[in-house]
Amino acid sequence: MLLRLIIIKKLVVAALLLAVAVLSLVGSYRFDQLPELLQECTDNDHALLAAVVGRGLQEGQMTLLMTALVTSVYGVLIAVAAIATWLGKRWGEWLLLAVLLSSLPLELHEITTEPSTVNLALTGVTLLGIWIVIGQLRRSRLRGE
Repeated sequence: MLLRLIIIKKLVVAALLLAVAVLSLVGSYRFDQLPELLQECTDNDHALLAAVVGRGLQEGQMTLLMTALVTSVYGVLIAVAAIATWLGKRWGEWLLLAVLLSSLPLELHEITTEPSTVNLALTGVTLLGIWIVIGQLRRSRLRGE
């Protein structure tokens, strides 16, 4: 049951990463229109959207393009791992373990630089996921699968 919840969490993360990828890609291709969009968002009190557009302007067109590439690859990787694990594929469990382990250094860094309840909870879920997936892989190995 806990493994299914972790898979669902990873699918949500994958969806968010893919949304960031699409927005970054659109922003990089329409970079010259971002100042107008920022002004429109500021005028209409869309503070969150204005902050996102402003950050895109600060980072530059090439950074937006690289962000789109990296987040889309990582998002697809997470989605494939989660779906394969959900379907009971052993390679999916190994891939999910790799995804969980790859996110751990960033989460630990965030805890040390910006400790918060949310960061602690997310790191706890990741550690729990690692523990559950390793247990699942051990049980599969003992059954000879």
